[in-house]
Amino acid sequence: TISREIASPASVFEEQQPVAASDEDKDLNRPQRFNTVVVRRDPSLATSADLRRRHTEIVGNEILDKLVEKFGTTASAIPKIEPGSRPDANVLLAAIKQMVNLFVVSGFAWDGNASMANGDGDGERLKRSTRDAAGAQFTLTFTSPATLWSGQSLGVKRGALSNDFALKAARAMVSRAGYVIADASVKYTNNQEVTTFTIM
Repeated sequence: TISREIASPASVFEEQQPVAASDEDKDLNRPQRFNTVVVRRDPSLATSADLRRRHTEIVGNEILDKLVEKFGTTASAIPKIEPGSRPDANVLLAAIKQMVNLFVVSGFAWDGNASMANGDGDGERLKRSTRDAAGAQFTLTFTSPATLWSGQSLGVKRGALSNDFALKAARAMVSRAGYVIADASVKYTNNQEVTTFTIM
């Protein structure tokens, strides 16, 4: 599995890559053929931590891009945020809420919502600055998500990777907006997945 492979990554390995099937192969229902290819890992992705970070980036960006591609020209589109603009917390919350709605509409969970609390607990930091959301804490809650069982299982096994797809997509969104997620957790309670993160 990917979790096992990422725990102790090889820098050079063999990979089986599919050969494009010819029309004759398809007509005769021949089995898929593969070529063995030697792969050398990018030196900047040498450690397990590097691979986990890059995997999170790729998956999060793919999910967010797919949501934008599918819903971007509809009334259900995620509100646009200019790249690197560091919008205020309410603008970011509106985008995150709509992303959660699209996860639900796409069949990821029975229900979902997003909310925001202030990073310092008393609300003063966000009251002082409507231009910057640094320190804001967001919570994403999904009821009966598709990843409930696998997420719980990976958590118990302390897998190298987790099925925190909403968090990965939120990381991509926050990064594009000019922030980073400084602290995050994903917890499973009964039939809910609760993700909490703070941005900087």
